[in-house]
Amino acid sequence: MFYFASCKDTVGKRDYLVADSENSIEEYCEDKEIVAWYTNPTPIMVAHHFIWVGKGKRPPMLNISRPFKYGDPKKWRWTPS
Repeated sequence: MFYFASCKDTVGKRDYLVADSENSIEEYCEDKEIVAWYTNPTPIMVAHHFIWVGKGKRPPMLNISRPFKYGDPKKWRWTPS
């Protein structure tokens, strides 16, 4: 289970956070104000804007999968639509 929150520093910059426990988020926000806790953010928002502050590496399920280049990279062309 993941926990999602946003916090604000003294300048007003907002950070979006994701962790495996609420304590990890609260430890990260010692000098910041927690603005909101989220229960169900959209996956694209989590993949692009949320910072992992939990223990260990960011879990792969929170990342966007990217195509892998097999063979000659010059023949492989992928252009976003």
